[in-house]
Amino acid sequence: MALALLLTTALAIAGFLATSAQGFQLAARLTEASPVARGLVGQHVLWAIPAVLLSLFSQSMVIFYFIGTGRLVKDEIAGYPETERNFILAVLRRLKRQTSPPATLSLLSAVGVFVLGGAVHTHALPSWTHLAASVAAVLLHAWAFGEEWKAFAENNRLMDDPRRYARDSQRGSKPALEPRSGRGGEGARG
Repeated sequence: MALALLLTTALAIAGFLATSAQGFQLAARLTEASPVARGLVGQHVLWAIPAVLLSLFSQSMVIFYFIGTGRLVKDEIAGYPETERNFILAVLRRLKRQTSPPATLSLLSAVGVFVLGGAVHTHALPSWTHLAASVAAVLLHAWAFGEEWKAFAENNRLMDDPRRYARDSQRGSKPALEPRSGRGGEGARG
């Protein structure tokens, strides 16, 4: 699941970049008042819709992923000693703080770019507003991708064996990356 969410975020970034390239072509053609420009506008919108939808899906699912996996871990650690439980709960809160702002801002930036594109198309705003929003959206998605990559990796180690994660982390050693089958052969989840 984590890999699928990272992949959809990467696809959204690729979609924004491809749509931006089309936007530059479109801007060049509009100055010529070419009939080809009308076709480019339609193509630009057709590429923008999937990019925005991928962004909305991936970033909202990242938020729900950390809520859901946090709930699973909380249920599993209910009987742990208080120090281990509190440590793990703090890690879960940190992972949500690490991923929620970039995911939320990326999601909102995708909607903003789309809305501003419509405003530029109707000549309500200058074209630079759409371009600036597009650049901001790509940068926000790249930030989200980086934060999500790190958080998914740590969350997977935590979910694999919360007690081992807590003990290794509190001792200062890096939690092991390989899955363990000490809990009924479940191995790595996520």
